[in-house]
Amino acid sequence: MEAWIQDFFHWLPTGALYYALVFLISFCESLAFAGIVVPGSTLIVFTGFLAANGKGAYVPLVLAATLGAILGDLLSYWLGARMGAALLARPLFKRYRGLFRKSQIFFLEHGGKSVFFGRFIGLIRPFIPFVAGYARMRPGLFALYAVISGILWGLAYPGLGYFFGASWQMVELWAGRFSYLLAALVVLLVGNHLFWRKLAPRLWSLGQRYRLRIAESWRNLLQRPAARRLKERHPGFWTFLADRFDPRHSAGLFLTAGFAGVLLFSVLFILLVGPFPHLDQSIHQSLARLRHPVADPIALLITYLGNGPVIALLGIGANLWLLLRRRYFSILLLTGGTLAGELLVYLFKLLFARPRPESPFIHLVMDLHGFPSAHAFVALVFYGLLVYMLLDSLNNLEKRFYLVVGGSLLTLLIGFSRLYLGVHWFSDVLGGYALAAAWLSLLITAGELRRRRAGEFPWGPPPARPALSPGRRRLLLALAAIPLLWALWDYVDYRLERDLGPRQRFTTTVESARMPADKPVSSP
Repeated sequence: MEAWIQDFFHWLPTGALYYALVFLISFCESLAFAGIVVPGSTLIVFTGFLAANGKGAYVPLVLAATLGAILGDLLSYWLGARMGAALLARPLFKRYRGLFRKSQIFFLEHGGKSVFFGRFIGLIRPFIPFVAGYARMRPGLFALYAVISGILWGLAYPGLGYFFGASWQMVELWAGRFSYLLAALVVLLVGNHLFWRKLAPRLWSLGQRYRLRIAESWRNLLQRPAARRLKERHPGFWTFLADRFDPRHSAGLFLTAGFAGVLLFSVLFILLVGPFPHLDQSIHQSLARLRHPVADPIALLITYLGNGPVIALLGIGANLWLLLRRRYFSILLLTGGTLAGELLVYLFKLLFARPRPESPFIHLVMDLHGFPSAHAFVALVFYGLLVYMLLDSLNNLEKRFYLVVGGSLLTLLIGFSRLYLGVHWFSDVLGGYALAAAWLSLLITAGELRRRRAGEFPWGPPPARPALSPGRRRLLLALAAIPLLWALWDYVDYRLERDLGPRQRFTTTVESARMPADKPVSSP
């Protein structure tokens, strides 16, 4: 331990008095107006750092910080409800009216959720509970948000200090090779967001312009004598052809665009069949150098989201949600599409028989063949279908945007985790994404075609809404989620213990990341 930390310990109280001081700091940080003056968040993070170096125990520290945060919020709510107008009229508090107005705007925009999110937002943090009381928010609902956010805050802020205080070598880790891994993830996050925020709308606009041009060209084509003769000689074929470019037809231009997407991604998949040995090895070796015990469990947790048991458990929950909404064709699409896609990947693996790279995580390698990546495929297909089916339940365009961004980011992270863990080549993951994009285009085209022609349901018009009220449906889903989450936790715990246990002790040098000598460089 550093000498300055030992000297600092002598200035602090010990035993229960120390935890009372932590409680007081957390309480004042959450209290209206006082929280502006008291740098409670910084001090609580520092107490976590001190706990990692021997000052106090971590669990009592968390309990004291959590209790202080919750009680501070409750008192601020009471002050806002009982004395809000009187306090704001006092000269001492007039200087804070600007922050109070910002807090009011935030509360009006986000409602009850602002109590939860406001705890983690800078200067308005101590004002949100006061504003909630001033606005006469329901006490029970406020208490629920305050308790949940207080517990998370009490765990996160001391935990942050404890994490960095546990070892001074963490500074070197963050400044060294681990920072490159973090930078790669930031690039992935920002790039994904910019694609959907900037590039995707432009591509959509470009597609709309081309759609109008195609429609205009089609109308001009109809006026030509050759087209009229073809219509007279082959009326059946002409009707079929005309329907393919008719935007008013339920299976018209939309179906043509859908199959064009399938064809495009299928061609891309075929182009990826040939390996890229130099690029594959370069990425594999670079990520092998970045591998570290701190990041390994995180990568494993992400890659488990593409494992069969996890997909099955999430699929059960999703199918129950669809069943309660009587979206039977969506159940068929989600379950049948995912299972058939997995079978398709398995057949392609047998067909191409491309070997995987060597990985220290020996239990992750379920088969010898790596192309195309099944995890990349199922991530895009399953989570892509979930996003597609959830879009209808969201009316807000901004929420739809972030749903798409979140789903695509999760898909990219699963593919990145396979590369980081060394169980796939880069071309394996790209091939999995290309095949999944073609398959997903086909499934979404089928879903939209069914919805445009016969509603959600394959046999006749959709039935009436279920008799269960929205509240009862949510209760049923919550009850079903308990055993599913328990099974998910049990599976993840078992896999982490197994995968982080006996591993091949590879070093992180270039030699350790290379392919074995008996495998030619030209065919990874």
